[in-house]
Amino acid sequence: DASKGSYMLEQRMMLTGHKGGCENARVALNDIVIHRSGNLQILSLNVYVNGELLSTYQADGIIISTPTGSTGYNMSAGGPIVDPKGTMLVLTPNNAHNLNSKSIVLDAEDIVEIEILSRRIQKDEVACVSFDGDFVQELVVGDRFVISKAINCTTICKINKRSFLEILRKKMETYT
Repeated sequence: DASKGSYMLEQRMMLTGHKGGCENARVALNDIVIHRSGNLQILSLNVYVNGELLSTYQADGIIISTPTGSTGYNMSAGGPIVDPKGTMLVLTPNNAHNLNSKSIVLDAEDIVEIEILSRRIQKDEVACVSFDGDFVQELVVGDRFVISKAINCTTICKINKRSFLEILRKKMETYT
């Protein structure tokens, strides 16, 4: 019953991602992940933020997470936990093959572009893109995939008044 304040509505940001034109864009509430496909070879990825090269990663993949998704795959890969009501992008390399690869928290308005590079003479590497864990498409050497904040938000209905910190504290106690 809304009149008694028995629930609350929260707005949560989402991500959109596409290769090529925006007409192929899809949205994700938690994360968009670019990851290796089947073989045991790591990926070589150039990551650009607003058109500027951030870094070249040698990794199993890259996770771009919303604050809502920060407690999922991002956290499992060593990324930070973010208050789900926040608006930011969290970039976390997955199993990076260098010691200084850390997560980076970016402004929600930043545009992240990931380019698939070749590590082999055959240039036959294949990467996959997943939206909230669902496989969507394959990428090949030379492809660029663009990720940004989606125009629309998702409304979450909370049926209890427990805060994010209370929920987090209880979950962390469970695992200690």
